[in-house]
Amino acid sequence: MYVKIVSFKIREGEDITFLELQKFEEKYSAKPAGLDHFHIFKDLNNEHVYFLVEYWDTKEHHDQLEHSEEHQHFHAMRKFAVEKKYDNYDCEVVV
Repeated sequence: MYVKIVSFKIREGEDITFLELQKFEEKYSAKPAGLDHFHIFKDLNNEHVYFLVEYWDTKEHHDQLEHSEEHQHFHAMRKFAVEKKYDNYDCEVVV
């Protein structure tokens, strides 16, 4: 199983916007092929920092979504709430 972890610094006052956009995307878009599930974590030590953790069947499934026109549109909408995209981690579940 492929795991993608991305951290975001959200603009001050835009935390709700960021989270609502994520919820909207999940609720109103078809579940992408290969996506098992995802979680959003809020950093307790750094204000306005969130981690998106996605669990995919394969990296190829993730890459297909990332390159889709619909997902690029989602990124364009979300960028107004995101101050900075920090680290990206590509992982494999081992336990």
